[in-house]
Amino acid sequence: MNHPITMKKDQSQVPTFVVLLIASFAWTCLSLQAIAQHQHLMPDPLAGLTRQEKKELQQQASSFYSVSKKSVEQAAQSTVTLYHKGSMICYGTVVMSAVDTEPVILTKWSEVEDIRHHIVAVTSKGKALATRLAGIYPDHDLAIFKSENHAKRLSPVKLWKAKPMGLGSFILLAGPDGDVGSLGVVSVAARSLRDGDKAYLGVMMDFDKEEKGVPLKQIMPGSAAAKAGLRQGDIILAVGQENLSGAMEMRTLLQRLQPGSNIDVTYQRGKQRKKTKVKLGSLSENSSIRRIPQERMNTMERMGAIPSRIRTDFPSVVQSDMPIHPTDTGAPVTNLDGEIAGIVIARGSRIKTYIIPADTIKKLLSEPPVAPLSAHLDRNTNSQLRPRERAENPLDQVKRLLGLSRPARNKER
Repeated sequence: MNHPITMKKDQSQVPTFVVLLIASFAWTCLSLQAIAQHQHLMPDPLAGLTRQEKKELQQQASSFYSVSKKSVEQAAQSTVTLYHKGSMICYGTVVMSAVDTEPVILTKWSEVEDIRHHIVAVTSKGKALATRLAGIYPDHDLAIFKSENHAKRLSPVKLWKAKPMGLGSFILLAGPDGDVGSLGVVSVAARSLRDGDKAYLGVMMDFDKEEKGVPLKQIMPGSAAAKAGLRQGDIILAVGQENLSGAMEMRTLLQRLQPGSNIDVTYQRGKQRKKTKVKLGSLSENSSIRRIPQERMNTMERMGAIPSRIRTDFPSVVQSDMPIHPTDTGAPVTNLDGEIAGIVIARGSRIKTYIIPADTIKKLLSEPPVAPLSAHLDRNTNSQLRPRERAENPLDQVKRLLGLSRPARNKER
């Protein structure tokens, strides 16, 4: 199937489109704290271009956003905007639950937790519907809202047509106005962010040595590596049948494994090549792990973005570099073919946005949610942000410079 974004009649558009993407993400990187705090005007990334180059880039941007709208057209009809007293809170995605006969709205629980009542859902057609909180999936930071008298005005997403998000694939956020709210690339496959679900080997890698494999600088006492007989100075060459050439490969491999997994590790000690069997531990069981101080972590995560108040401990998320604001959470995400891929759940940092995969959502909706009065979201918020802190989305900033701005999304209705 051809992607809707493909434009066969003008192959010369591709290089300029790549330039647009580079400009967008480069500007996000350059924005740093200024975007998060919104205190300084950022330099115009187009300042060094000629008038003709600017014109061509603007034409390409217009063409891209026009064509890509086809990818989110269907999902946009299932996107609602949640308001409280005229102020936008976040988005919601209309879904069908196995325990309900009418469509319901799925949204980010921590964004509405302090409000809960008198929330109005505005559909993609501009219809304002009164809602009530019906239930919560606290582990995933999701809430269900119902509009019992006007539920038939809600158009649910087609979850049965959902597709998994492959590494490196483009994904688009579907805004209720039919526009592409944001775009990004899948950077990390579905995984748990809970410490108890993260496999732990218990080694510190030596990045100073240029060796084939992964040199070990330190072995944590009592760790899985120590129990398996690994020592400081060993070089891990392979895990199972996968040869390793660097630390990132090993880190990615460990992210795919579960605590308690048994792995065969091939390593080099001196001139000898050896093998050992390792039973992986859990990150939550190792209190000796040196972590970055929380205050420093908060500062790092806020560089170039406003992160969500709740942005960790999700049981199943896909990671993307898609630039969003916390109020964009709750919106559906599609692939380039317009198929539902998941729902945006949190902005983690400048380069991390988390999306709950559609398969996980389908499983959740097959079970009844927790009653609102008994639900308690016991999480570390990792943030001192004010609940409604606002800064311009980096993608909106690029659009504004290119003359493609949309009306402000938090205007009163």
